Amino acid sequence: GWVIMCGERKDNCVLYEKDRHVARITLNKPEKRNALDEELSRELCAALQKARDDDDVRAVVLTGNGTAFCAGGDVARFPEFGLEESISFVRDGQKVVPLFTEMSKPIVAAVNGAAVGAGLSIVLLCDIVISSDRAKYGAAFVKVGLVPDLAALYLLPRAVGLQKAKELSFTGKSVSAEEACSLGIVNRVVPHEELESAVQQLARTLTSGSASAIGAAKRLLNLSMDMDLKGLLEAEALTQGICMVSEDSREGVDAFLNKREAVFNRGR
Repeated sequence: GWVIMCGERKDNCVLYEKDRHVARITLNKPEKRNALDEELSRELCAALQKARDDDDVRAVVLTGNGTAFCAGGDVARFPEFGLEESISFVRDGQKVVPLFTEMSKPIVAAVNGAAVGAGLSIVLLCDIVISSDRAKYGAAFVKVGLVPDLAALYLLPRAVGLQKAKELSFTGKSVSAEEACSLGIVNRVVPHEELESAVQQLARTLTSGSASAIGAAKRLLNLSMDMDLKGLLEAEALTQGICMVSEDSREGVDAFLNKREAVFNRGR
């Protein structure tokens, strides 16, 4: 079962648990529908750093407590901000972005409910998204006079195409889990009561795979968004060369040739 890590109390606004090489991070402000404020952002950063720095963790699951995954930013305080405060507030929030993109471990979003505004941004920052059929998705920023943030302006057009990203950003409309899946925001939609088992199954697949190969693929795929083919081929040659001489590859090839299951990550 899940072990609540030392010092992590049930009243923390982000819960961190670990079970069999999987770190589970839960946004835990259900009364605010897990709206992102400074406290939640700070604790989310700390939880992601903890998962990144723990060699025993091979995959991360991110989910929300209550009926929402994350219902955007906590906008109540915005009216009291001046321009400089507003800019530094946004920059502070952005600190979470590289923790998602630069961590070598795969991050799975288990979307239990609404993921709108900053919640949609967080979904886009995850590597694989499994959605409850009850969830909905939207770039709701325009409804409060804002532009999409937390890297959504970068990630949304890359996920859904430029025209669709404009439509979602300009209208702020919500789409169903099924539509989000057909658009490319979500990998798979499951009945709400099957979300947990679907995510556990995926996490088991990821943790039994080659951590070095998954980490290298994540890094190159993220870099590929801003690389030309020539640059990517050079990075591919170097990365693949390193993979080929790794213990994981030796094990994988031996297992393949001898028609047995590979056992990766030994001694890790």
